[in-house]
Amino acid sequence: MKLLLKRILLVFAIIIVFLASVAAYSYYIEPDRLVVNEQNLIIPNWGAKLNNFKVVAISDVHGGSNFITEEKLRRLVELANAQNPDLIVLLGDYVSQVGRKDSDLKMPIETIARNLQGFKAKYGVYAIIGNHDWWFDERKVRSEFERIGINVLENEVAPIQVADETIYIWGIEDYWKNRRVPTQVLEQIPNKQNIIAITHNPDSLLKTPGEISLMIAGHTHGGQVKFPFYGAIAFVNDPRFMEGFVEVDGKNVFVTTGVGCSGPQIRFNVAPEIAVLNLFSKN
Repeated sequence: MKLLLKRILLVFAIIIVFLASVAAYSYYIEPDRLVVNEQNLIIPNWGAKLNNFKVVAISDVHGGSNFITEEKLRRLVELANAQNPDLIVLLGDYVSQVGRKDSDLKMPIETIARNLQGFKAKYGVYAIIGNHDWWFDERKVRSEFERIGINVLENEVAPIQVADETIYIWGIEDYWKNRRVPTQVLEQIPNKQNIIAITHNPDSLLKTPGEISLMIAGHTHGGQVKFPFYGAIAFVNDPRFMEGFVEVDGKNVFVTTGVGCSGPQIRFNVAPEIAVLNLFSKN
């Protein structure tokens, strides 16, 4: 009987140590990582002359969240620039709220913008607004980013000329704002080719026309916690749009797992990332 009791206590002790180790790793180790996730994507309606066009995608910085310090933000810029990108897109949720008050931030937006200054890409740096940003103050976030030279798009299209081809960057408002995808601006695109849609919430794909070549989004954090064998739980998004490159209804979206934390300040099996996307024509 005593031997059985000792074995039961030993099993409980092992379980407690294991859970404590996972908790410590999830709080102190994984959120402090920053990996480069490079992928080659074959996409439709994309000119063959644009093959190997390189996009760096960064989302959900959440300045002031666990391990997202000023130094980490500057490292983010350095690592992005080191990829020698053609284009950099920032996909929203730059701020992180304290508690339930949208106006109280863990890191001021002025500090976030100052430390994100210096992104360099051959054809520009473009950003959209995330739900945490408009919960706080969309106008202020936009103003601070534009002050440091980042182009913020809100239901706008920015054409960029690459040799004799034109790429159209379509910035779509955060889906949670009005549960819509305004498409009127697409009328200014003559041949509906080479369209990269950038937005915060990948659920926008469901209401986006099929002519786009690729949507790039964030918001999900990859679930922040990916359970062995089960995967991540989709708390804030359609489960089909959790992370990576997926095709739904004939349309392609890449969802980056982001950099910071929201809610529980932990990550497990979902490392913070910079996504590097090399684009190739499907035709």
